[in-house]
Amino acid sequence: MADVQVSQPAAGVGRLGTVAAWVSAAACLPYLFLKVAWTLDQPVGLTDRSVLHSGGWVAGNAVMAAVQLVAVVLVLALVRPSSRRVPAWILLLPVWVGTGLLFQVVVGSALTVLTSTAAQDSGTELGGIAPWVYVLVYASFAVQGVALAVAFGCHVRARWGGLLNRRTGEVVALPPAQQARLGRLAALAAVVAVAVALVCVYWAAGGSAGLSDARAHDTAGMQAARAAGALVAAAGVLGLAGRWGRERALWLPAALTWIGSGALVVFDALTVLVNRLVYLFATPPPEADWAPIDTVLVVKVLVGVLVGVVGVLAISPGSAAAGAGRRTPAARRSRRSPRGAGSGRGRRR
Repeated sequence: MADVQVSQPAAGVGRLGTVAAWVSAAACLPYLFLKVAWTLDQPVGLTDRSVLHSGGWVAGNAVMAAVQLVAVVLVLALVRPSSRRVPAWILLLPVWVGTGLLFQVVVGSALTVLTSTAAQDSGTELGGIAPWVYVLVYASFAVQGVALAVAFGCHVRARWGGLLNRRTGEVVALPPAQQARLGRLAALAAVVAVAVALVCVYWAAGGSAGLSDARAHDTAGMQAARAAGALVAAAGVLGLAGRWGRERALWLPAALTWIGSGALVVFDALTVLVNRLVYLFATPPPEADWAPIDTVLVVKVLVGVLVGVVGVLAISPGSAAAGAGRRTPAARRSRRSPRGAGSGRGRRR
């Protein structure tokens, strides 16, 4: 009965974070149900059963079902009291993956709805899938994304709020030579991110150079979301490097770097993986094995990794400690408890 304790708010997370976590987990279920059904050869929501036997269909749906199942477990773990004792990377890595996926899907689906009708999208994007599936999946992703952001935000505030509310210059306090290298890395990442964003804007505007004729093309909304993710990453990484000014609160450039790097890496890496699976398992195999768009996607993944590396270097434990050390030695001594100091004097006697 240990799972019953999930409904009790963790210290510092609050009832808002707990409710948001359960809402996000519940919003995963429609998509998870469809993916499991399609993996098991059940034509739920399909108008053409033949799509069940297309290349890579089973593998792609199985991968996405596993991703959603992990998301359900993770979002509920965020609000358990024990979550704040778990090493940060165990929670941060899968949440970062989920953030990257949800940003692309939520923003892309919203822009798709604004730029075209649902019927046109379903006919262009994935023929044989009923229109109500798009409505259900996009709505569930939107709810899941917003609720996950709230739940994770509550967890971050409870665990690292003191750090993120400090000024960027206090936390990213590197020696001059290291600060200069960080600035150059950030500038390189930002330039490449803006370049790939421009390519995605070209495709969103209807350009076809570099696209594969053997595969379905993403909608204009999805390409625009790719461009948006790259621009968010560029803005965030420049902010961490101090290009916005070092007096600004850390949380904003950190959040933009988090969202942008995830959007660059996760969705496009998954897209490349699914395309490879389709090529390997399709019968007959597609005519084109590799297209220029695949190269752009790989570049996006690499620049997203670079953005993430810059973020880690900027907000590393050593960086945070350096920022704390710049205050005063007395401030560090004030963090020691009187009881510990007293017991130490007693031992010395």
